[in-house]
Amino acid sequence: MLKQLTLLFWSAIYGLVLGYIVSALTGGAFDVATSAVVAMIGGFIAINLVAPMVKTPKTQTK
Repeated sequence: MLKQLTLLFWSAIYGLVLGYIVSALTGGAFDVATSAVVAMIGGFIAINLVAPMVKTPKTQTK
């Protein structure tokens, strides 16, 4: 649960930065809510698709 909350937080931050840069380069209007929400949804989908594929390495005991 904490992993997903952290991902949502950082997705929002990176989404805001990316949204600002893209809007500045294209000359469009910057919308804070849209940039953050779209990035958070994308990050949430990505973590839920990738997490089941990543396996925890097993430690070997001697």
